[in-house]
Amino acid sequence: MDLTFYGEDVKGLIRVDPRTKVLIFITSSLVCVSSYSDIGIAMYSVVLCILFALCGKPMTALKASLALGVVLFVRAMMGNSKGAPEVIVMVLTLITTSFMFAFPTLMSIYFIVKTTRISHFLSAFQAMHVPVKAIVPVAVFFRFLPTVTDEWNGIRKAMAFRGISLSPVQIIVHPWKTIEFILIPMLFSSMSVMEELAAATMARGMDLEVRRSSYEEVKLHAVDYLLIVLFAAMFVLAAVIAQMAKEGAVL
Repeated sequence: MDLTFYGEDVKGLIRVDPRTKVLIFITSSLVCVSSYSDIGIAMYSVVLCILFALCGKPMTALKASLALGVVLFVRAMMGNSKGAPEVIVMVLTLITTSFMFAFPTLMSIYFIVKTTRISHFLSAFQAMHVPVKAIVPVAVFFRFLPTVTDEWNGIRKAMAFRGISLSPVQIIVHPWKTIEFILIPMLFSSMSVMEELAAATMARGMDLEVRRSSYEEVKLHAVDYLLIVLFAAMFVLAAVIAQMAKEGAVL
């Protein structure tokens, strides 16, 4: 298993409880589906980037901020591109719009993955009194992601030894070969990996209806309550900005 797939926030200025991270993911998803204003989504995304930096991921925050800035610049320039070909404008509009409305959700997911250990997340689920029948699939899923990444790297190296390219161009030009050389091996390896992980989870007694002890400390601190209020307020603000933009468009 690739142990670097998941991260932690021990080197950050603040540490955020996994339950707060789940709430941030929920509010990010709500912002994406309920707000169609660039200003609201951009403000919310900037706050997410700042949170990334405070949790010990400054380079990730910088890259995400630069990507967001480039997309906003392109969208602003498209408003003044009267002489540009319509096809290019349509393609750029589709790409930038998809990026803007998916950015908060993807950032919140990446935030959970890169700042939370699996054991910490499972302890938070237990603290929330989530049923064991729900915790076991989550535990298997979390461990499945880095394992299937290793499987993918192995398949790619095996195909390279046989002289088979897995470049994006080859995948688009030869879709049936992609199914034969990539999807089918991944499907069979994923099935075996899931069975092994499920067996390992059961062997650790995670399916027992008892409270498990843990070395991880799961407790909401002042920072968590502050973030809960902040992101709830940001969601309301994004909704208000979207409503104002809608009324302005109607008028």
